[in-house]
Amino acid sequence: MKRIAILLVLSFAITTGFAQTQLKQHFEKDLRNYTTAFNNKQWNTVTDMMYPPMFEMMSKDNMLMVLEQMDNLGVKMTTDFHSIDKISKVVDYGKEKYCKIQYYGIIKVKLTGLMSQGSSLMQPQFEQEFGKENVKYHEASNSFTIQAHRSMVAIADQKSDNWKYVDVNSPQAKGLKKLIPEKVQEQLN
Repeated sequence: MKRIAILLVLSFAITTGFAQTQLKQHFEKDLRNYTTAFNNKQWNTVTDMMYPPMFEMMSKDNMLMVLEQMDNLGVKMTTDFHSIDKISKVVDYGKEKYCKIQYYGIIKVKLTGLMSQGSSLMQPQFEQEFGKENVKYHEASNSFTIQAHRSMVAIADQKSDNWKYVDVNSPQAKGLKKLIPEKVQEQLN
């Protein structure tokens, strides 16, 4: 009897570990696709990966316009995704499931055109959001290199593996936390 209990516990642990590994691989693939689309200005792909209720706060058309204008105003941003550091357990709530992803990447921001004089305004914002020690300004190229330790919440229907994403890190994104039920947030932290 004792052996059966031990075998059940071991098989549960192995199955859970395998599921977490598969989920991490899925999220890594999605984050690579997202950052590639972002870096290549494929804004429809970027917005298709976002959690649809976000567009109740800002329409998808407005979101696309903001993304396009960022480049036109002289903010050239790229992200180099490096790794997922940690994923939470999956939390089932209502008709959806949620998972928090902590990841690391390098963000490069080059200021040109209208924004070329904006480094003194941008640097304090970047330092507040990412930590002063993670932000480096390069005067010669008028650019920033940011070591970004971030997290986001992945959300999917209970019966689906089509995850959508919400970045809840940035000061501008604080309102997005309202999209995630309080009980879920408590379990993800």
